[in-house]
Amino acid sequence: MRSKFHLSGSVVLIIFVLLFLTGQVLAAAETGEYLKYQEPQPAASSWLATSSYIISLLLTFLLVLGLAYFTSKFLGQRMTRAGGFGGKVYSTLSLGPNRAVHVVEIAGKFMVLGVTEQNITLLNEITSSTEIERIKALQSTANALPPEQFGSIFRRQLVSLKQMPRNFPLVFGSDTPETVDKEPENNNRKR
Repeated sequence: MRSKFHLSGSVVLIIFVLLFLTGQVLAAAETGEYLKYQEPQPAASSWLATSSYIISLLLTFLLVLGLAYFTSKFLGQRMTRAGGFGGKVYSTLSLGPNRAVHVVEIAGKFMVLGVTEQNITLLNEITSSTEIERIKALQSTANALPPEQFGSIFRRQLVSLKQMPRNFPLVFGSDTPETVDKEPENNNRKR
């Protein structure tokens, strides 16, 4: 008895669902707008809504910029106080690719460091106050070149750069006057 009631309830439920769903489809088919294409309508917006959106974007951008600035400033101060690098490189001597010797000051100590691609080695610690003063004096004079001296150094370097193609013709091409004159001679010798 129970199974008959369960079975008849299921059948009634299925018939009810089918009638309910087909009723909607039939109603839509009768109006003729079931598959009719409709152009999408633009959302109605006013100049006030658009301008408030743009202002909120600008304010958000300014807030992010301000937070980035204050975060970097805070972290920068904290790193120097907490023993971050906070040092100064006084001199560098390059010994080849990825190899150099640096004279640095870190936390009030002057050190000579050997730096390679794999490691950093303490070569010497400078403790002599006269040597420290000499290093500081050399650094201050190197940073304070008078304009006349800078100009002469710049001109000298420029002249040496202009002479590079003559000194290394294979590297810079063979379009210099000296190598152009020599090329016909080389071609005649090969024949």
